[in-house]
Amino acid sequence: MTVPVLRPFRAEIPQPALDDLQNRLRGALWPEDLPAEYGVTNERVRALAEYWLEKFDWRAVEARLNAYPQFLTEIDGETIHFLHVRSSRPDATPLVLTHGWPGSIIEFLDVIGPLTEPEAAEGPAFHLVIPSLPGFGFSGPARSAGWGTHRTAAAWAELMSRLGYESYGAVGNDAGSMISPEIGRIAPEKVVGVHVAQLFSFPSGDPAELAELSEADQAALAHLQWFYENMFSFNTLHSQQPHTLAFALADSPLGLLAWNAQLFGESLDADFVLANVALYWLTRTGGSSIRFYYEDAHAGSRPEGPTTVPTGLAMFAGDFQSIRRFAERDHANIVSWHTYDANSGDGPRDAAGHYAAHEAPEVLVGDIRRFFASLTRGSSWPVLASAHEALRSAIAGVTDWSAPTPCSAWNVTQVLQHAAGDQLGYAAFITGSGGPDFDPFSPSGRLAAAPSAFLEPALTAAAAAFATVSRDAAEVPTPLPQGTLPAPVAAGAAALDAAVHAWDIAIATGQASPLTPELAEQLLPVAKQLVEPLRGFAYAPALEGAPGDDAVSTLLRYLGRDPLWTA
Repeated sequence: MTVPVLRPFRAEIPQPALDDLQNRLRGALWPEDLPAEYGVTNERVRALAEYWLEKFDWRAVEARLNAYPQFLTEIDGETIHFLHVRSSRPDATPLVLTHGWPGSIIEFLDVIGPLTEPEAAEGPAFHLVIPSLPGFGFSGPARSAGWGTHRTAAAWAELMSRLGYESYGAVGNDAGSMISPEIGRIAPEKVVGVHVAQLFSFPSGDPAELAELSEADQAALAHLQWFYENMFSFNTLHSQQPHTLAFALADSPLGLLAWNAQLFGESLDADFVLANVALYWLTRTGGSSIRFYYEDAHAGSRPEGPTTVPTGLAMFAGDFQSIRRFAERDHANIVSWHTYDANSGDGPRDAAGHYAAHEAPEVLVGDIRRFFASLTRGSSWPVLASAHEALRSAIAGVTDWSAPTPCSAWNVTQVLQHAAGDQLGYAAFITGSGGPDFDPFSPSGRLAAAPSAFLEPALTAAAAAFATVSRDAAEVPTPLPQGTLPAPVAAGAAALDAAVHAWDIAIATGQASPLTPELAEQLLPVAKQLVEPLRGFAYAPALEGAPGDDAVSTLLRYLGRDPLWTA
């Protein structure tokens, strides 16, 4: 199969298109003036239109975009445009950032630097993939129908795989806050976490859901009701007759400005508002972008059940106010929920904070950093994270993949295969799907990919699976003969497998042991709960201790391994 190419791209709107825009704005016909209760006001639109004519610099917007690597690729029949900005840090976590309507990739320009190159060395760093939604900006106009939440999420999962990212996070705002959780649903073994600015969960109609709501939740419901009664016309029209409106949006920059400005808070600076609106106008995507609502409203079957990938919310005052009781019905693994009052609007129509990446970038960046730092590589279960790091460390130092190991029947490559299979087995039993496509107990010694590329998806799958497990869960499915185990024991069992095989690989290849005394002390009680039924096929009989044994030696001898083993 031929993978579609990634084509470098630069934003370069022809000058005649800019001249035509100026002429249309100068010749615009204006409606009579009416009060704000009738909609966006002449005063608001006139101020923006005059700024667009006299001060706004599209070429400066292009320069900002072109300062970053941009690409086009074909996914599912559509041209997809995206920014791909890699950090200089080798430990960076890949993220896919998704915007909504009437926003665009411009939403995220202010967070690119802080996320990719944090000032503090200890701050988490990220590789960023920032795609334009199908039918939006340089990803449009869309040529085909059906580009709603789920199809876009599937395209983003394909894009991340195409870029070589087999473990990544998803960040979203507005439509991106719907798409990002769906990426996690589609690729739970790859998505380490989902961070959004809104969790769009609503009352189901069950009166019991509304019983004993807090004052804050009642206020959030009241705000939602006000928005529905006063500001929801855009959603209704987009969902029912987007093409009827598309004629006006395609022919009049003033009409596009007024229509899109209704969802840009009045406290936002004119350059930001106009950069977004101009992008729609100059790419002729005012009409195709709003079809996203129609596609979602007319989608057929929808995914059932809650999402399970670790989820974090950074909610800003003035924006959509999520209600946790409803959100937990739709998202089973919310691990971070923060509210911020970083912005203040001038009135009920000013949804301050909806564009937090622009309005309060330092606040949003801080929340993203803290969220992914708590999740990356399974740190929600520290013992498992430590064992996974030990295994990564061991394979990074291997120079002879055919070397014999303390597992007498297997060489280093075979131990790596077995270790990866163990982690995939735990992930499969927890999630009910997937699992290794080879027999971990009869490893071939041949890898289909480089060792680190072979191992990483297995560690990611196990970490993601255990991230869905509550710490007080009494019965967690495992591939062990004991079957279900309490959550701490199940996570400890997966950690024990990874840590011991990390030691096998490191010692076989002349490296220092990555099995630390601290980790061994945590794993010894787990081993004593689990190992006896496994003697004979997974572990040899326990060896007698020796004077001066530390925690590592004690654990190894209990597992039937000689701490002084040499090839």
